[in-house]
Amino acid sequence: MNPAYRTVRFQCAIRPEEIIHPCFTIVTACNPGDQVCSETVNQQADRGLVADLDYHGWWRFRVVGGSPDFQHQEPGWAVATGSATEALALGRRWGQVAFFLVDLDSLSLVSCRDGDAEALGSWRARTRFHQPLGPWRVVSE
Repeated sequence: MNPAYRTVRFQCAIRPEEIIHPCFTIVTACNPGDQVCSETVNQQADRGLVADLDYHGWWRFRVVGGSPDFQHQEPGWAVATGSATEALALGRRWGQVAFFLVDLDSLSLVSCRDGDAEALGSWRARTRFHQPLGPWRVVSE
């Protein structure tokens, strides 16, 4: 797994008190399998992911994950799937190598290959809340 996943930082437009589910998954449909895709392909995949989330009726909010300096960033979704099994299936369905799991304030990196989880510390410490997210885009180094 890409070691950069362990240094992830997040931005979201909402405030912490607006998060109504204390346990959720952070997943993207961008750049499946760590292969850099065009903006058009990533936007189509994101629309497909939204349709998938809507089909399941899962609560969500937009999250942008990226490198500490945000030179690399990918839009994704914080999603209350209801279980780790559903979260793993979601990540696999969208071709992802891994996803993030937030349980209260604990952040874990979960492999879509085998479901192994690695604790990364505090989610809030890695997140900038109430940020204007700007135009949708994937920015890579």
